[in-house]
Amino acid sequence: MNLYHYCSTESFHKIISNKEIWLTSLSLSNDSMEGQLVKKLLGEMAKKDGLDEEHIKKLQEAAANINILIDGLGFCLSEKKDILSQWRGYANDAYGFSIGFSKEYLDLLAASYRGGKVSGFALDKVIYEPTDQEQVIQPTYEKIKEFINKGAFKPYSHSGLLSPKADEQIEKENDEIKKQHHSLYTTMLFFINKLFLLKSKAFEEEFEWRLISVFVKVANDTCSFYASSDKIKPYRSFKLAELGINPINEIVMGPKNNTPTYVVESFLKQSGFKYVKVSCSGASYR
Repeated sequence: MNLYHYCSTESFHKIISNKEIWLTSLSLSNDSMEGQLVKKLLGEMAKKDGLDEEHIKKLQEAAANINILIDGLGFCLSEKKDILSQWRGYANDAYGFSIGFSKEYLDLLAASYRGGKVSGFALDKVIYEPTDQEQVIQPTYEKIKEFINKGAFKPYSHSGLLSPKADEQIEKENDEIKKQHHSLYTTMLFFINKLFLLKSKAFEEEFEWRLISVFVKVANDTCSFYASSDKIKPYRSFKLAELGINPINEIVMGPKNNTPTYVVESFLKQSGFKYVKVSCSGASYR
């Protein structure tokens, strides 16, 4: 199975020349909802369960805090190699390329980083269907609901002349609230690997898969940075290492791409990529 990365001619040249892919910040992409759907889904699920508005608000605030802690660095791919919307949106208005990466190779590359000192990535399929999205986060939501029921969002008690409770009892109750609150926030971290795999159903025609590397914003996590036209963005680079199978099996040139096929084939061979099929898009778009 191949997974296709749509990109500009410049990006295609860099990937092939350097034998390297960049996973860049998803939260700084053009989609303002990147990483935000978990918060929305939790609110909807809690409302169905009859949680009061105050608890729902606190639950969504807790979910929003995950986005303060982490970012997803991603490399986006599609199951489809020749989709007009992809050409227009991600390949410089169809002047670019669609690179067919071997899924088997990407799985092997991801596995080669597990347990190592360098941050790696995972390859996963994006989930568009709301019912599937709820199913994915349901187990974690059920655990969170337990902590809420045990008092994670209860206000702390305070001693005073009018309080009927002894100081020791108040301290014990507050310690229990702290415990449940801490457990809730710790459990929230299970959403980290799902944050950037949930997208609106409006995008389902993209048939998207993603390589995702987690970048912790508030720790001494390492990455590199590059300048786009309007902002500085974090990224991590990964070499297309020799793993016994071809990393790239196919190249499709965009509808507006004017590069002769033989030039692309020669470029690939001289860069060390053999047995790669090169073709032109079948989309009529000028």
